[in-house]
Amino acid sequence: MRHLTKRNIKGFDRMVHGFHDEVFDEIDCTKCGLCCRNMGPIFRNTDIKHICAEIGTPSKKFMDDYLQQDPDGVGFMLKELPCPFQNEDNSCSIYDVRTLSCVNFPHTKEENIQRRLVGLALDSLYCPAAFLICEKILAVY
Repeated sequence: MRHLTKRNIKGFDRMVHGFHDEVFDEIDCTKCGLCCRNMGPIFRNTDIKHICAEIGTPSKKFMDDYLQQDPDGVGFMLKELPCPFQNEDNSCSIYDVRTLSCVNFPHTKEENIQRRLVGLALDSLYCPAAFLICEKILAVY
């Protein structure tokens, strides 16, 4: 994957977007929950606002209880895993207001995916969908 990030492959995003659709036609990620147990999303201020409104908690308390600054300074991350909003059946108790990071995971419908292939490979350690997408990419290249 690292090697592929250095190449300029025309139509790469379109190809990976197609792989994403194929894989998610077969996999229901709401039944898995491995990402919620092992990774955790980035929380933007907008995410925090929507979640707090949904659960009826003041932002400061929510942040004190659950979040810490992301080392990259992009937003905030969970202090502890698994995600406190993951239910026993792996569903999400805040699914309708989950973070943008959760909505987009494993980020294979985004643009410039070729630059993020190392991250996708790391995601594949926990995410079966990311793993299958990686396999499809490697089968082509």
